[in-house]
Amino acid sequence: MSQHRPAAGGPARLETWVRIVIAGTVGWLAVLSVNAVAVTALAIRGGSPAVPHAFNQHFLALVAWGVLAPFIWGFSARWMPVLLGLRPLRPVALAWAVAASAAGIALMFAGASLAAGAAFLAAAILAAVGLRMFELPAYEPRTRGVHRRFPTFVRMAYGWLVVAALLGLAAARWDVSGGIWGASRHAFTVGFTAAMVFAVGQRMLPAFMGHHTLWSPRLMGAGLWLLMAGCALRVSAEILAYQGYAPWAWPVLPVSAVVELAAVAAFALNLLASLGAAAPHGTAMAAGSAGAGAGSAAVR
Repeated sequence: MSQHRPAAGGPARLETWVRIVIAGTVGWLAVLSVNAVAVTALAIRGGSPAVPHAFNQHFLALVAWGVLAPFIWGFSARWMPVLLGLRPLRPVALAWAVAASAAGIALMFAGASLAAGAAFLAAAILAAVGLRMFELPAYEPRTRGVHRRFPTFVRMAYGWLVVAALLGLAAARWDVSGGIWGASRHAFTVGFTAAMVFAVGQRMLPAFMGHHTLWSPRLMGAGLWLLMAGCALRVSAEILAYQGYAPWAWPVLPVSAVVELAAVAAFALNLLASLGAAAPHGTAMAAGSAGAGAGSAAVR
């Protein structure tokens, strides 16, 4: 416990990742508050149970960039330097990423969607720079027990984050039918968020449950490649079809959905098989120990 105590003679200082997660928690409180106000207003004087389209766009930006992004950035700052062998974080860049994300949300609610898109793009780039996500690692990543391309999948997820921000900026300028907006959101939710869950979840969860290895690293890789392929199909086809650039792209949309569902099935099967298998000898008691001990095992 001594490692968690503040240094003698000075106040406790929150780590960078804790501050970012707190920012995401504040964003979650904002989501709940805005949602409560919106549904109350609809119940009192709304002519339809559906919120207006413009408000929905703003609200989705709040959810994505005010909650999901900071949470993922925060836990990336906590675990990725160890798991990926990254060099020390750049806390200032990460702080500016959170600030740019907050500014983008404020601009979106103010109706300045183009400026908001630029702020979100800056936030995505600053987050990657702050984490040193695309720099050469300081040492070998820890891929024991998982697919050897685990670091690649994490970096691809952050690549999708930048793509999502770029598409959001393009949508503010050129979208006429919701296709580019939809592609931007899909790149964020599937390419970034789901990919991080699929990659980090299969790396961490078995260890937290008292198991040191994943049931099938190959299945992990197959599921993540399917997820990336399905996301690429969906994002490109959504722009081409909804914008009217290529009518032949419409049949690609259900294909992308099937590919992504196959990725979800592979992820679920791998975790269920990992958690349902008999715990290795000596790990049953470890599974019931403090969370810190499980977290330590997760990054070995």
